[in-house]
Amino acid sequence: GELTLTVADDGCGVPAGAVRSGLRNLEERAVALGGTLGVGARPQGGGTRLVWRVPVRPAGD
Repeated sequence: GELTLTVADDGCGVPAGAVRSGLRNLEERAVALGGTLGVGARPQGGGTRLVWRVPVRPAGD
């Protein structure tokens, strides 16, 4: 299975190519768990959308 966490806001967004330590930390944690972090504009326009995905295994595996 997979755990997906999506967080979106309607603020001014993150400039393209911007590197933020908090976002880098979230990405490093996702990668360490075999997952990904996506950062971009909200599909509705304006603001930012983060999608953090990591695989999950049933208890006992």
